[in-house]
Amino acid sequence: MKGFNIFNSIRAKANRKSDSISNISLIRSEGQTKVNSSEIKTLNILWLYPDIMNIHGGRGNIMGLFNMCNYLGIPVEIRRVDRLEDRIDWNWAHIVYITAGELNCVPSVIDALNRQKDDLEAFAKLNRTLIANGSSGAVLADEIRYKDGRVIKGLGLLKMIWTERDSVWGDDIWVSADVYSNEEVSGSIEVIGNQIQVADVELSEGQEPFGRLVYGRGNNGSLANGGSGFEGARRKNIIYTCVLGPLMTKNPLLAADLLLKAAEREGIEIKGVTGKEITEIFTDNTEGFELESKSAECIKTFMKEKM
Repeated sequence: MKGFNIFNSIRAKANRKSDSISNISLIRSEGQTKVNSSEIKTLNILWLYPDIMNIHGGRGNIMGLFNMCNYLGIPVEIRRVDRLEDRIDWNWAHIVYITAGELNCVPSVIDALNRQKDDLEAFAKLNRTLIANGSSGAVLADEIRYKDGRVIKGLGLLKMIWTERDSVWGDDIWVSADVYSNEEVSGSIEVIGNQIQVADVELSEGQEPFGRLVYGRGNNGSLANGGSGFEGARRKNIIYTCVLGPLMTKNPLLAADLLLKAAEREGIEIKGVTGKEITEIFTDNTEGFELESKSAECIKTFMKEKM
């Protein structure tokens, strides 16, 4: 990421100077100067409850997505919804991101979203993207079982049960994440980061994981340690993963893949990009992302030594 313009802009928005950020002026300056801003179709990203679900570098994920949109030439607008009582414009949003938050905050978020359940289900039927990171993934579960005996019903968008742990697990993690195209697995992307896990996650029969462990604990342990060997959960474009880092800055290929597929789905054409495979336009040596690539290789080398 070059310079601090993106960081300063998003930090200003986080301080309530504005509830949205857009790169339209940048896109126009790089080739669409004859097009009015109002005529440019944007990819719309909704940052949900950043003041409540606000741990483990959530802002860095939004920065990573915004930076990647700039690199790919995708016109984007990012809006934040802070208050649980605020009405969410699900028709506007193409991608909804719930960054990592405390497990104790999950019931309040579930209650808020249940009040808009019909709109949320309509959003999902359009095959739009919903990402929940870290413990915020419990919002999407069938059920959350707390240490104090409480059992909370989640939104049920992903068929999984969360059981709060007596201890917190923390370590590096390396996942081979499934990539979906036309509802079929077409390949995988290596995803790395760290994991801070406060609950064991059990996927119901038929529920696909976000990916499969190369190293780390994942949902409930590696195959070698008697676990499932799975990490996260995914149903089409509804995604839960506990890979932190932040996820979208440590894994630019994943960010690019999600953004390009969302743009294609919404009919947003990007000159020189639309119709190409992700590996054709983004490699380990892509200019501007060399630091991320070198960092990933160092981290993978370190994890291999722990295997």
